[in-house]
Amino acid sequence: MRGFTLIEMLLAVVIIGVVGTTVATATGGVANQMYALERRTMANWVAANELTRLRLAQHQEIGKPITESRESSRLYMANRQWVVERKISKTDTPSLYRVEVDVFALQDGEKVGPFEHMTAFIGRY
Repeated sequence: MRGFTLIEMLLAVVIIGVVGTTVATATGGVANQMYALERRTMANWVAANELTRLRLAQHQEIGKPITESRESSRLYMANRQWVVERKISKTDTPSLYRVEVDVFALQDGEKVGPFEHMTAFIGRY
């Protein structure tokens, strides 16, 4: 009966170790990519919600002109704190305004990002 030599066993252990390390590294990379994708998706939804909220407010207040401004607010969505910065500026068309929304994550009291930058144009009704 012939068994494996010590060198064959050591070689097998090394190969299993290398394969295991490679798989663990790849799995960690995929987990990081999923986290980043989820964070960017949520930030996109936060920005879209902010623009929709502004459009609805403008629609409900017919006759009240939109004005140039810069605002920052905090909100909670998808188990995360977000900071939304909104800038409204004039365009060459008198009744059309440019709205830029930047979304940051709030981690340990610090702004991280921006994870989303969205631009829209809103006119007077």
